[in-house]
Amino acid sequence: MRDGAPDGGSREMSQTPRAGMLLTLAVAAAAVSAACSVPSRPNIVFILADDLGYGDLSSYGATAIQTPNIDRLAEEGVLFTDAHSPSSVCTPTRYSFLTGRYCWRTWLTRSALSSDGPLLIEEGRPTVASLLQSAGYFTAHIGKWHLGFGREEGYHKDREGQGTPNAWRSRTGGPEWNGELRPGPLEVGFDYFYGLPIVNSYPPYVFVENHRVVGLDPADPIVAMESRYLGTMEGGTTARWNDHLLAVDLTAKTVSQLEILAKRRQPFFVYYAPHQPHRPFTPNARFRGASQFGTYGDFIAELDWSVGEVLDALDRLGLATSTLVIFSSDNGGLTAPESGRAQIGAGYGDGERAPAAPTVDHRANGPVLRGGKGDIWEGGHRVPFLARWPGKIKAGTRSAETVTLADMMATFAAVAGEEVPQGAGPDSFNVLPALVGGTLGESARRPRVMHSGGNGMLAIREGPWKLIDGQGGGGYQDGEAEAGAPPQLYNLDEDLGETRDLYAHERETALRLQEALRRIRTEGRSR
Repeated sequence: MRDGAPDGGSREMSQTPRAGMLLTLAVAAAAVSAACSVPSRPNIVFILADDLGYGDLSSYGATAIQTPNIDRLAEEGVLFTDAHSPSSVCTPTRYSFLTGRYCWRTWLTRSALSSDGPLLIEEGRPTVASLLQSAGYFTAHIGKWHLGFGREEGYHKDREGQGTPNAWRSRTGGPEWNGELRPGPLEVGFDYFYGLPIVNSYPPYVFVENHRVVGLDPADPIVAMESRYLGTMEGGTTARWNDHLLAVDLTAKTVSQLEILAKRRQPFFVYYAPHQPHRPFTPNARFRGASQFGTYGDFIAELDWSVGEVLDALDRLGLATSTLVIFSSDNGGLTAPESGRAQIGAGYGDGERAPAAPTVDHRANGPVLRGGKGDIWEGGHRVPFLARWPGKIKAGTRSAETVTLADMMATFAAVAGEEVPQGAGPDSFNVLPALVGGTLGESARRPRVMHSGGNGMLAIREGPWKLIDGQGGGGYQDGEAEAGAPPQLYNLDEDLGETRDLYAHERETALRLQEALRRIRTEGRSR
């Protein structure tokens, strides 16, 4: 156990004069005691919400939805105003977060994995988890995985051009849901996994713990499933989760894991990935009316409660002062989240229909950002990013530095005092100086590439300039990218809403960014 001692602390020792030998022995004993009880490296808790927009938190300006627990991180730490998910949909962002590598360098160049998808992370590729595990951390992942299980040679080869990957089916049957699910989280660096294999809206609707489905009755195996939104699942009745208890179950599992880890003399990395506010919106009945924005707002209130339970557990266990906590989202929010309440499964599960459309105004991505989930515009990937580390991060601060979730590998390595393995994390840069109140050096201010979820369009960001390699937003409604279409160019310092395309007027800047993007693309899968 870490005994709640802050990083770098020491026990007080009496200075009463004593015989030289006794004093020497006392000093030595105190040093040994301190070395055993004071951590040299912080714990890391990384919380990644699902489809939470830049404007969904009260600390980011929301008024119809209140998030006091998440706001604690802003009050006690730093709030970033220019943080980004590497992609505007979930699977690519989660891949980039864990590997420090852009997902478009893999075969998944758009959309997300299907229910049949094999493990996307390549064999032997270092991850945030494996790096920290090698550094002596216990690593645990609780919540949404959505990076696939098992292997299937050439899975994508004959599926390109046949719809989006989230609907692709396996030739060989996909993951072994009724047996051992490997490789999976444990094979890429996690010591423990408990969570949703895909997402709350896609089958299988079960929990997986380490390598197996939890509570599966061999007499009632999972027989078949549809890889689509609210697709059917045959069999596995006893293993199915309850939509309205998902947050309760995942929160309890996270807190219990922290309680177990508090008894170990070992630093830990806990990656907690809640399912809110991804559709369908199914908050527990206790959160009915918790917001002024209907079921969607109540779902975010449930997320806020869950984060509060985790923060309270850190306090109660004496771990808060020795733990870096980061909260963010895997992509921007839905452009019209209230429409989700008309979907099957939305509501409170007690036979009551979802409330009528709210009368108050709330925009998931704030009043300025253009687009939302799936888009290459800012609303698709500019996300909340809050960090707290007592004694290291000054309370109540804000940062305008540009950071992405792909930067976490290099940053966590620096936090743990480790080097990123040779060839690992090619798109990850250490942003620890920005976390602790400084500015980033030139190496960490390199161009950053964003990735749309709909048609895989890319954008490159350098300083205030953002070049989108094509027309439209690249979202699911845009269809295939038009070959040869001119890029878009925006100055985000002057036009955060991306309303004035400067491509025709700032040709020198546009050509420079086009060349930078071409070079990064050319590196391709070799990195």
